[in-house]
Amino acid sequence: MDAATMRQRALAAKAAGDDGGAAQLFAAGLAAHPTDAAFANSAGNFHAGAGRPETALTLFDRALLLAPGLHEAAINRAVVLTRLGRATEAAAYLRERAADLSAAPRYWTVRAAAELTSGETGAAAASYDEALRRDPTNVRARIGRARAGLERGEDRAVDDHERALSASPGDPNVLLGYAQALDAAGRSAEALIVSEALATQLTGWTEGLELHARLRWARGDGDAFADHYVAAVKAAREPGVYRSWAAMLAGVDRQSAAADVLSAARRFWSADSDLALAEAIAAGEAGDDARAWALFDGHRRDEPAWQVAEARQRLREADPLAADELLEAAVRAAPGDVTGWGLRDLCWRLLGDERHTWLHGQPGVIQTVPLDLSDEQVTSLRALLDRLHDRSGMPVGQSVKHGSQTRGALFARPEPEIALIANAVTRALETYRAGLPPSDPSHPLLRYRDKPWLINGSWSIRLDGAGHHAPHIHPHGILSSAAYLAVPSQVLDQGGQGRLELGRPPAELRVDLPPIATIAPQVGLCALFPSTLFHGTRPISAGRRTTVAFDVTAAG
Repeated sequence: MDAATMRQRALAAKAAGDDGGAAQLFAAGLAAHPTDAAFANSAGNFHAGAGRPETALTLFDRALLLAPGLHEAAINRAVVLTRLGRATEAAAYLRERAADLSAAPRYWTVRAAAELTSGETGAAAASYDEALRRDPTNVRARIGRARAGLERGEDRAVDDHERALSASPGDPNVLLGYAQALDAAGRSAEALIVSEALATQLTGWTEGLELHARLRWARGDGDAFADHYVAAVKAAREPGVYRSWAAMLAGVDRQSAAADVLSAARRFWSADSDLALAEAIAAGEAGDDARAWALFDGHRRDEPAWQVAEARQRLREADPLAADELLEAAVRAAPGDVTGWGLRDLCWRLLGDERHTWLHGQPGVIQTVPLDLSDEQVTSLRALLDRLHDRSGMPVGQSVKHGSQTRGALFARPEPEIALIANAVTRALETYRAGLPPSDPSHPLLRYRDKPWLINGSWSIRLDGAGHHAPHIHPHGILSSAAYLAVPSQVLDQGGQGRLELGRPPAELRVDLPPIATIAPQVGLCALFPSTLFHGTRPISAGRRTTVAFDVTAAG
């Protein structure tokens, strides 16, 4: 049977819903026609669409080995790399092949999507612009350009979303971005109208429900900020909607209410272990130990997420030895579990275990590095950040108390002041790296000492009056930070206020440990420390404190 016929039969089986039969036919075709690059590409498309990206990538690589000039396979390869979380690699690959691929119809939108996913928002915006220059009717490029502009904080983001809605009327993702763009532009009342429509009409879509909750919280709706979930769970009885509701409540320290929402969900899905785990966590955070233990004992699973959650509960009840045994198993299975390592540090400190010194006490793992910015540059940057904060509110689910946090990725913004601090931070990171102890493959930070680092997330916090950060941890980084741009005079005069505390546990853990280090705020100073280290700030009594913060991850 020739390759074309085998392909047609395989696609017919797929269209009929026979995934297994289609897979067998594609496998037979690959065996019968091992040098047919187009067939390998078709098989890759089938497996990509069926949710098997690793298999698809192997087949696209096979097609390109047979026919390096097969443009469709090259672009498909980049799509799958992006889906696999390798967007930086995908974008670099497409840029390398720009000379022979740039005329292909999908090239610029696929490249832009990879750049946007990898955080290269400026490059993504330029690629979408090129796609639209070549084809002004390209709906995908129109939508992507609006998203890139939103993430970059561009003034044109509202207009771009309106153009995208003209091209794709009613698209919920574009409407979501439109509401975010309106809010960022200071048009919060209009943003709420859009988000309310999404929450009312798409009751099972958690992204819309959560945006509406965040906008209502920022408006000051207080205890009522998430009451739209009441109608949502009635209209769309799905466990994910209940989990979303609970997460919003927990994000504003209403842990008991979150636990009750999850308990209500478990009446419909009693066997859902994710709901049971979420309720156990919320009950423990709320101080209801008996309820938490009933859930652990009735649903416990030998998995890192359960082990870390139970370890938190055992720490609350003054059993660090049992907690550490659970955490040892958790980080063995998931060596990059930042929360697991952070809790182990607390166990070791309570137990007098010298491994605490290995984890967080080695010289150089906590540093302060001056940012090479002039006074004029700091003043200009602070003025820009004040304008952004004037349109921002206290976020849901973050450590900020009595303050505001900027939206999106700060370092992706196009203003020259942002580029200055982003570059200064990059230089500070290299200074920090040079002062670290030697590489250590078993250490959660030092294993990455000599590997490339990437900034993953950047934002600014402005604290006013009694503002502070509750002790917390950053679970998606290897290195965390605080760069000071404005410090109230009483913080400078009265040494204790506003200090960054490293190593003090959050109050809900009920662990009485002091910080292992404190850092006095100073304009132009950047504090850098492992993400595995709990950190928070002492409240200020008056004035304003402005910081820029970011997380660092390792590339590859």
